[in-house]
Amino acid sequence: MDLTGIGSIADLAKTVINQFLPEKMSGEQKAKAQIQLQEMLQQRENTVIDAQKSIIVAEMQQSDNFTKRARPSLVYAGLLFIFLVHVVLPMFAFFCNRPVPELSLPGEFWASWATVVGIWSLGRSAEKRGTTGKIVNLITGNKG
Repeated sequence: MDLTGIGSIADLAKTVINQFLPEKMSGEQKAKAQIQLQEMLQQRENTVIDAQKSIIVAEMQQSDNFTKRARPSLVYAGLLFIFLVHVVLPMFAFFCNRPVPELSLPGEFWASWATVVGIWSLGRSAEKRGTTGKIVNLITGNKG
């Protein structure tokens, strides 16, 4: 079954019902089954979101400052690595009269670091503006 392009829980439920339930079922029975499946999927999604949110809230309420500062620490560590690779090591090579080595951070570093910085920046900006919503609360760990 190709699930590409499914935009919502209702679309998924309709696709599953139409694909797997017997054709002998009446339209009313299929509609009832679709509604039940939508409710189950929505309940599961809400449970997952609530679990993620409670984990983030629990982390933020800990007295351990490292847990609270984990995201900013990743940002600062990334900046440190960039500074070391692109500034300190080339300067060291220059002043020691050595050839400047071809140094670069791997693409995985840039992708993961950019993701962390982007989400952290969006969350902090939204938090400072007082914006609320499920996504903002999930990023910031605030209770909605």
